[in-house]
Amino acid sequence: MGEERIGIGLIGLGTVGTGVVQILQSASSAMRRKDCAFEVVRVAVRDASIKRQVQLADGAIGTDPAAVIHDDNVQVVVELTGAAPAYGWIKEALSAGKDVVTANKAVIAEHGDELFALAQDKGGDLLFEAAVAGGIPIIRSLRSGLVANRVESLYGILNGTTNYMMTRMTRGEGDYDEILAEAQAKGYAEPDPTMDVSGMDAAQKLAILGRIAFHATGTGSDLFCEGIENIQSSDIEAARELGYTIKLLAIAKHTADGKVEARVHPAMVPSESLLANIHDEFNAIEIVGSAVGNQVFYGAGAGQMPTASAVVSDLVELAQRRNTGATTAIGDMVLDDEAAPFADIEDSIIRYFLRMRVADRPGVLAQITQLLATDEISIASVIQKERDLEGGTVQLIIVTHEARERSMRKAVAAIDALDFTEGATRLIRMEDL
Repeated sequence: MGEERIGIGLIGLGTVGTGVVQILQSASSAMRRKDCAFEVVRVAVRDASIKRQVQLADGAIGTDPAAVIHDDNVQVVVELTGAAPAYGWIKEALSAGKDVVTANKAVIAEHGDELFALAQDKGGDLLFEAAVAGGIPIIRSLRSGLVANRVESLYGILNGTTNYMMTRMTRGEGDYDEILAEAQAKGYAEPDPTMDVSGMDAAQKLAILGRIAFHATGTGSDLFCEGIENIQSSDIEAARELGYTIKLLAIAKHTADGKVEARVHPAMVPSESLLANIHDEFNAIEIVGSAVGNQVFYGAGAGQMPTASAVVSDLVELAQRRNTGATTAIGDMVLDDEAAPFADIEDSIIRYFLRMRVADRPGVLAQITQLLATDEISIASVIQKERDLEGGTVQLIIVTHEARERSMRKAVAAIDALDFTEGATRLIRMEDL
């Protein structure tokens, strides 16, 4: 093994940071064969008095990120805090000519255009394998392994918290509030679970994948996002009766007019499909490539060692480039004038599940059918449940053929406005994978 060691500066020594140090200090045989040697020379933490699970040189741990960034012995800055100032630290490190590795999906999704251009201008690299799907090497696979392909579509379960919750609800182990409370107690969900359950965590990850797979420009806020907060046990039971399972899906595909359809929302998928059978906190991404066809990536989407493994894989890539004198590989992340925007979901064509409660009297179904037909929405099947003896209403379930989202929203609004409709119509999109 070569004697030159690459100096690593860590910002953050929490769960993942500790895992990174443990992996680097153990130096697997694969890393040794690749002639990669690292030394963690400086670390910035919030509280330097806390006892750590790893041993570092005296004086290595401090509280000033700037001291890490501007240490002459640090060649690579690894940001692992997830904190609000992370964007500034990454920008400062790149401006100082340092390579950067981060697991911060929000920074990459929201500030990627600026940071990738800055890295290219300064001749540095910005790697982020751990930002999406934890230990699953999806970023590297898209950037390298599948580079010969035009990615036709991408379907993913990208958030472990919501997948854990939907798995438990599907098994009939509780309703939304109960499962969320248990997920928080077990550490699967944050005290404030909004980013996860709203779908925004998955949306930020999809924005990153969209940049790589589809050359799409936009942030997580630019694509359609709907969370699982309103999913009820009755929705899950209705899906089961139809042979479907509800998952929070991230979906991206090309549109006919050169845009990229990108959306995150609960979706009914066939219960025998692969994604329907991804359980608990695991992630999966199913990609269709023009040359390779279907490719499936599956594994732990979070956790200390899977995420740390992804971070170290980026460090090894940087080390190999240094050893061979290769230039940076940031160019493919800097979007040009040919970058495609995200499409408006109202133009998407999707199948739909509708569940409504209506008065049990003649002519109701005919009126609903006419409203749907007016907006060019055709019905695939109708199920009418038993009459509610007290209220005189029935539950009506309608599954449509493919229809335009704009038309469906208009039709649902019209149905909800009818005098025989009780409450709001439940709408869940369907994907026949």
